[in-house]
Amino acid sequence: MVHGLFLLAIFILASTKLVMGQPSLTCQTKCGNVSIEYPFGISTGCYYAGDPSFNITCDPSNKLIFGGNEVINISPSGELRVLNTRSYVCYDRRGNETGRINRWSSLGNLTFSDKNRFIAVGCNTYAFLNTDGVGNYSTGCMSTCTSPRETNGSCTGGGCCQTSLPRGSHYFMVSPYSFSNHTSVYSFNPCSYAFLVEDGKYNFSSSEDLMNLRNIESFPVVLDWAIGQDSCEYVGSENICRGNSICSNSVRGTGYICKCKEGFDGNPYLSDENGCQDINECTTGRHNCSGSSTCENTVGHFLCNCPSGYNLNATNNSCMRKGRPEYYGWTQIFLGTTENEAQEKHRAPKTLLRAKRWRHVEAATLRSRDIKC
Repeated sequence: MVHGLFLLAIFILASTKLVMGQPSLTCQTKCGNVSIEYPFGISTGCYYAGDPSFNITCDPSNKLIFGGNEVINISPSGELRVLNTRSYVCYDRRGNETGRINRWSSLGNLTFSDKNRFIAVGCNTYAFLNTDGVGNYSTGCMSTCTSPRETNGSCTGGGCCQTSLPRGSHYFMVSPYSFSNHTSVYSFNPCSYAFLVEDGKYNFSSSEDLMNLRNIESFPVVLDWAIGQDSCEYVGSENICRGNSICSNSVRGTGYICKCKEGFDGNPYLSDENGCQDINECTTGRHNCSGSSTCENTVGHFLCNCPSGYNLNATNNSCMRKGRPEYYGWTQIFLGTTENEAQEKHRAPKTLLRAKRWRHVEAATLRSRDIKC
């Protein structure tokens, strides 16, 4: 009985340590060229135990896989980038369908970011995107053309169309179609394509893409992830954010993520040397000290220091020599002029009084002379 209780206590302690963001030291940290960042992991004890969606796979070819999509980057800031395969439908010159693939994927508790776009490529082409998440959502676009006119980079309806995506969907299906089975454009455009892609990661070229989409089969897509379904305010001190980090509500509206404090960098879910560590702004070039000021690193911050005999100019963090202000002489002259003017004003009443007294004495003398006469 005692032995059983002891094992139960060890299990509870281990589980608590895992939930608080401390994976085992034996966990695999890379798959191929991709770093596996906690809370994601590829085996029990290596991912966040509160959500099985963080359990991903490193396949035999050393590709990191999530939801059937190849992972190309995991960001502790709440984003996962994957390569999503295109959907297509192709025809022969008579309009007979020769191949079709409608791609779909389920994302678990992860959701699509609003950084993605839905794109369809082809003449006389239309495509639909069906999603499920915050609510069932369908969207689509249509593109038309009769010749492979040169429209590099433009995806506004002439052989290529696009539309934005809502945030919050965790399932999707992409389906392309053609109005006339490409019979009138078969010589330069035998297929219709549709796919999701991160905004800015695809530039349309009519001369290359209408024929075979440059043989590109997959495109980068951004997924949002978060811890749990509750806000930072609700979970309080029970969040899994570690040292030198803060809790931040997820942009997708549910759950939270952890962020390193300003001046720190690393994985905010870890507390070891891979957690949030101080950034040395002085050696990484992240400071703005200029001129003769020198950078001094401090924990979470940096200082700009000046040599003896100089003061720091807070405007541009440069150093200026101590001493009299540049316009000290001008200021002294200005003050002197003001003082002289004040003295003149002070003496003016006395001068006027003396003048009045003189005129009074002079008038009295004249009257005296008149009497004597």
